[in-house]
Amino acid sequence: MRRNPERIVRQFLSARRDPEVDARKTTFAELNEYVISRSGWVTSVPADVKVTVECLPDSTLPDELRARGYDVQPDGEGQRIIPGSIIEQFSLNGDGELVPWIEGKPVAEMRTHAGICRVKRYGFSIR
Repeated sequence: MRRNPERIVRQFLSARRDPEVDARKTTFAELNEYVISRSGWVTSVPADVKVTVECLPDSTLPDELRARGYDVQPDGEGQRIIPGSIIEQFSLNGDGELVPWIEGKPVAEMRTHAGICRVKRYGFSIR
């Protein structure tokens, strides 16, 4: 038996919504935007009560979240592949070829590569 996808979508859209879950989704979306704007990552499921964030070890994000009233607790460490975390600098030698940069010489070219970075995880509740 083939189901009508339009009918299924209409049923889904007209179903009763849980205001508590809707409020948590809104809070989660705002929190996610805030964390991203401070170079962090939310790694938990949207609208879940327990939120997990990751940030670089020297980040002030955990303290900023505490200042916003969240009970932020350390939750381990991990790794992330970060674009642009490895930077290579090159100078030109006498023949005009690129060579690894030597202090005191002008930088002729910079190249960036993705690299693995250590991150710290933190958890807290959004109830």
